[in-house]
Amino acid sequence: MTTRPHHHRRARGMTLIEIMIVIGVLALMAGMVVIGFGAGRNAEVSRATNQIANLIRYGYDKARVTGDYYRLLIDLDEGTVILQQGDDRMYLPATDRDGKIIEVEESDVKEREERDKRAEESYNRSIQAEVFDKGADEGGEGGDDSSFDAYAAQRRQVPRRRPPLFDSFEEENALTGLKDPVKLPEGVKIIYVRTADDVRPITAGQASLFFFPRGRTQEAYIQLEDPEIEARYTIKVQPLTGRVTIVDGLDDLVLPDDPTDDEDELGKRFERRTF
Repeated sequence: MTTRPHHHRRARGMTLIEIMIVIGVLALMAGMVVIGFGAGRNAEVSRATNQIANLIRYGYDKARVTGDYYRLLIDLDEGTVILQQGDDRMYLPATDRDGKIIEVEESDVKEREERDKRAEESYNRSIQAEVFDKGADEGGEGGDDSSFDAYAAQRRQVPRRRPPLFDSFEEENALTGLKDPVKLPEGVKIIYVRTADDVRPITAGQASLFFFPRGRTQEAYIQLEDPEIEARYTIKVQPLTGRVTIVDGLDDLVLPDDPTDDEDELGKRFERRTF
């Protein structure tokens, strides 16, 4: 009796080549997801940067056409930007003869307040004495209501020009409301603002970029970044033309120690200011 040979069926499994192919496909899919996520985040940073640049261009043109004063208020902590209109003239910080910004010490401010107070008291005492003396000369009792002259000089304070008040405004026929602040996308931060009139860069709190009538603004650098995807941009503003450019990376605004060592964007050298 003959027996048939038994054929043992080999267990079917994945070969090394098949495993490598599967791993390669999974890696390719994961890479596509990461690239798509990074591209989307980078687009958000670019959109926020362009939005701020467009607000700067609009504020410059608006001030030049209307003759009003505007400012771009940047809140670095809250991540918001808003364009505001001023109710009065705006003056830049005082500078010395070399164009350097004069830093006012806290002690100087306190001393000025004390001088103002002494001047007010001296002036008001002289006015009070004049009113009482006039009433006594006219036969009345000094200081009574019958001798009061409504047109006489009254008590007053040392005049100090108040800074202008800036507030949001509504624009007719506008596609989007300018009254609401622009909120930056999540993850996008403004990390640096400096104008030519800032003693030092502003990295926290609030910063302002002002626009003046007749087509003038401040030289300014504004830095934005999304650290998670390493996207970084710098917005550069030219003071004379209002031109706004966006460059990759983080550039700091370096101010010259002597204005005569620098040239404006038209190639003209700054002249040393004298009294």
